[in-house]
Amino acid sequence: MCRRLTFNKEQCNRRQYGYTLVELSLVVLILAIMAAAVIPAIMPADSGKLQVAAQEIADAMRFARSEAMRLRQPRGFRYNAPQTRIRMFRPDTGTLPWAPIYDIYHPVSKKPYDILLDEHYFGAVETSTQIHEFRGTCNLEKSIYFDANGTPFCTDPHTVPVLRYDISITLGDHTRLVSLEPITGQVTIK
Repeated sequence: MCRRLTFNKEQCNRRQYGYTLVELSLVVLILAIMAAAVIPAIMPADSGKLQVAAQEIADAMRFARSEAMRLRQPRGFRYNAPQTRIRMFRPDTGTLPWAPIYDIYHPVSKKPYDILLDEHYFGAVETSTQIHEFRGTCNLEKSIYFDANGTPFCTDPHTVPVLRYDISITLGDHTRLVSLEPITGQVTIK
């Protein structure tokens, strides 16, 4: 065995072994073929993609509710069904009607809380509809805010409570329903 760092024939009669460029290229090619076969298998199917989209909607609603309760200030979300887009906002309570200010940041990405489900890497939605009822007339049915107790209300006028608020999303043959409970503000996915 060669004990020195120099490798000339007088000091070390042992031959050096290694891999050729052709051998390394062949291994990389085999790994690429295996990856091409495995990646489609681990990508979520339609039901998985739809579940991810439903979870994003539910997470946004839950985050708005928890922030309203934590800060003791109204926080809300706006869901635009045609764009499959959910945004977080804080209402400007100094104006009538309350105007949404979209300056709430996502707790993980630290970017404005604005999610387009059509551009989501793991989630997807084909069609989306909102089903909502209020205890009075609501002028901004897509914008819901939570008070300090976590109760959902219409943003304009801000005194109208939610009776029912559901978002139905579909992808292929699969459907998910994200429901917002009227008094408690709890969110469920069905």
